Amino acid sequence: MESARPVLWRTLFVMGGLLYFVGAFYHPRGMTMTDMLVDPAWLPSHAGVFVGLLAMTAGLMLVRRSFRISPTVGRWLLATIVLAVLETIEMGLHAMAYVDADALARGALEAGLSTPVLSVHLWFATLVYTPFAVALIGLIWTGQRSLGSPWIGWLGITGAAAHGSVMWLAIVLGIPGTGILFPIAALAVSLWFVLAGAWPTRTRVPLAASGMPH
Repeated sequence: MESARPVLWRTLFVMGGLLYFVGAFYHPRGMTMTDMLVDPAWLPSHAGVFVGLLAMTAGLMLVRRSFRISPTVGRWLLATIVLAVLETIEMGLHAMAYVDADALARGALEAGLSTPVLSVHLWFATLVYTPFAVALIGLIWTGQRSLGSPWIGWLGITGAAAHGSVMWLAIVLGIPGTGILFPIAALAVSLWFVLAGAWPTRTRVPLAASGMPH
């Protein structure tokens, strides 16, 4: 029987993945950024993703303190945690970007005028999404026999790859059709967290029981 700490990280993984998916599912589908920012679903949908990221990040922190893992997995896990914290901060800005809707509607972004929250969110996302995706891929690949399973590893890696490339392809380069990577990333990453939280792990020795330092 697992101790309370492993049960908690599993709960956070499943809850975080579900909230992330539900929030992403209700993301506004407007044709332009202005349409999406003024949509009433903008704030609640992004709030769901934000809380989901918080839960998943907390789960990752508990994983680091709950089990014996190899030094390689530990390095990837630490990198994923640090970048997940940055992702969560970015999503907070993302959710609050609706405050710039009126300025954007007046052409502020194109005119170089002030859309501070939206602009910071877009640049922050562009800079953070890719390294977070790389770290998550490294964690899934090196840790798939103790966290999750090789049977679901491909799912998380696919979602992370889509997540890491979408801002550059869809926003920076503006390649038509690449916006489809947003829902693909959200679905695959959230599903991996849910399944990883529910999947039996081979590493069941808590750090406290093994005598290893936290």
